[in-house]
Amino acid sequence: MIAPHIASWALTRDKQRSRSEEGVAAVVATHVGNINDKPKKAEVDDSVPVLETKGGGGYQPPPQPSPQEQAAARDWEAQQDFEREERRNEREDEKAEDQKVVSDAAWTSGKNAAYSGAKSGATSRLNALGINSGDPYGVWEQVNNRYDTANQGLQTGADYSGAFNSSVVDEILGSARVGQRNKYNTAFSSAISPYFAEEQFGSTSDDAILASILDQQYNDAMTDLQASRARGSTNEATYNRALRDLDRSKATANTDLQNIGRGVLEDITGDIGSRRQSSLDQAANWDFGTTYDPTAEANRIRSYADERRGGLEGELRGAVGGREFFDVNSPLGKAAAKVGNQSTGTAGTSALYDTFENEATRANENVRANEGTF
Repeated sequence: MIAPHIASWALTRDKQRSRSEEGVAAVVATHVGNINDKPKKAEVDDSVPVLETKGGGGYQPPPQPSPQEQAAARDWEAQQDFEREERRNEREDEKAEDQKVVSDAAWTSGKNAAYSGAKSGATSRLNALGINSGDPYGVWEQVNNRYDTANQGLQTGADYSGAFNSSVVDEILGSARVGQRNKYNTAFSSAISPYFAEEQFGSTSDDAILASILDQQYNDAMTDLQASRARGSTNEATYNRALRDLDRSKATANTDLQNIGRGVLEDITGDIGSRRQSSLDQAANWDFGTTYDPTAEANRIRSYADERRGGLEGELRGAVGGREFFDVNSPLGKAAAKVGNQSTGTAGTSALYDTFENEATRANENVRANEGTF
């Protein structure tokens, strides 16, 4: 700590120096002002004690302080310099603090404006898509939570340009869109499996109808054969041979009918499959603002399958058309050629005349019967 008398001495010295400098300045100013005036001695303040030497003899300069006094004076000056530096630093800190307050306020204002603008823009976009608070997709809540979390997590002065970007809405919408499409796809596929058409119209689903057509034509052919024998147009040996050939041709007729039925079923299953795929495409292209009901779509496919099943017999008979799978003339002709036949007709008719005539009549009746089905 600096001694009080040293501090007082240093202060007195500073004052004396200051006054001496003021006196010199006054003399110079007087000399410059009027060259005729004689220079005046600088006034000396009598209140300042003057240290004199023991010998007397007029003015003597004050004695130099001791090394201890000089060190103390330097300490005091250092302390003064330190305090001045401290005060200067305090002023600079206060200035910097004031600037920071202004800067932080501007940052907060800008951040709040960006935050409010982002939420307002998001609200407008979501409302335009029919999305509001409590939407079934959770989009509204996700968007607002993302912006709120970003706003709360920002440190003062941090860059917030990316925190409130509109891409947040795009990201959440995209994720929700894919999720909802997958949900619709799963729901529809669970109701209508990829093999629905084949399950509804399997390879045997037309067997009963085809068997009915086959039996009908076979029975008609048998009736014609029996009628030919009954009229005497065909003898017993020819009849038996023709009957055997007719039974053999039944397997071939059944194969032909199965091929026709397969084509009809493939057309139906392909049509149902196309409709199912169309429903899946709708689910894959679903977007906010549109509607898609997987249950309703599944019911629509089922109803169409039922409709096609109800018309299956008509489609099969229409595909068969007027085709005859049992040509009675062929087995009779072959049988007659092998075993012989006796003509019993009149008016110059052959033994097979009545059989040919009956077959032609029956074919015309079958064509009319099949046409009436549609």
